[in-house]
Amino acid sequence: MHSSTHSPRGPRVPRGPHSTHTPRGPRANIDPIRNAAAAIALVSTVIAQPLRYETVGFLLDANGFGDVVVVVDGTEPADSIISVAQCLAEAGAGTPHLTSLVLATVRPCGGLRDDDVDRWLEASDVVDECGLHLIEWYVVDPDGIQCPRDLLGEPERW
Repeated sequence: MHSSTHSPRGPRVPRGPHSTHTPRGPRANIDPIRNAAAAIALVSTVIAQPLRYETVGFLLDANGFGDVVVVVDGTEPADSIISVAQCLAEAGAGTPHLTSLVLATVRPCGGLRDDDVDRWLEASDVVDECGLHLIEWYVVDPDGIQCPRDLLGEPERW
């Protein structure tokens, strides 16, 4: 069953092999992604169930529109986020209308790690060096979604 409730750790992601409800996320080039709710809706529609190690990324234009979602499987090493961020930012830098990147890492065996703050800062720098803006990095685990940015007390970048 799809759950739209929030836990202290953030919104819950729909899960369960017996779910009869498939959430509808934003549609490419039709529904803009301009806030966390829309981004989480998209992430929730593309992550594997049951959860497995993977990272989701999508590039957006200045109006919040995008048309490609990339899922990188097997991103269990925590530092994988840096190489995924760099790869997607370099790809986006070659397309003049793209301005920003959103990432989500799935960790089925645990959420935020103490050194994720350093990864957030490094991923932000890598994306900035490519001329894009890293809006958010979500970390998804069985208990919900968190943002390393919150550990720094940074405001949302939406």
